[in-house]
Amino acid sequence: MTTFRILFFYFIVYSFLGWIIEGLFNLSKNGKFTKPNFLKLPLKPMYGFASTLLVMLAPLIPMWLFVPLCFIIPSFIEYLSAYLLDKFLDLRYWNYEHKSYQFHGYVCLEFSCYWLLLSLLLIFFVQPYILTLYMLVAKAWGFVAAFIFLIVLWDFVTTLLKNTHRCKNMLS
Repeated sequence: MTTFRILFFYFIVYSFLGWIIEGLFNLSKNGKFTKPNFLKLPLKPMYGFASTLLVMLAPLIPMWLFVPLCFIIPSFIEYLSAYLLDKFLDLRYWNYEHKSYQFHGYVCLEFSCYWLLLSLLLIFFVQPYILTLYMLVAKAWGFVAAFIFLIVLWDFVTTLLKNTHRCKNMLS
């Protein structure tokens, strides 16, 4: 249970940091901090999943293998997220078709390179602080985690239900 708690902590923190990163990116490009988001909460689960997986793998594999995974894992999760949103809910939050070296418009070399740099920054500079933060809140996190899990689950389910008409239209 303790492992799940810390991994869920990482997932929530990195999903929130992903929301901030995307907000700042959009602010620099469009003059607005936010853009449409699948969840109503200020979370980008794609960042949470990729970051948590990389944090888990970092101590287990040699650096020569880990560095390419910092490119591959976030890119794969970005592709999978875009594909599932597009094919099952007819939602497209980003489109890289205008970029060089893109694949189905879901991923592109430019952003995969960004994921590589962000992932290395995360593992070597950010993660030690996140671990320290977890140690400070670990005792209270058990109760808080259950509450946050229910809120995230509620947000995900209600968003999915709100968009089921899209899925039904695609299947008929």
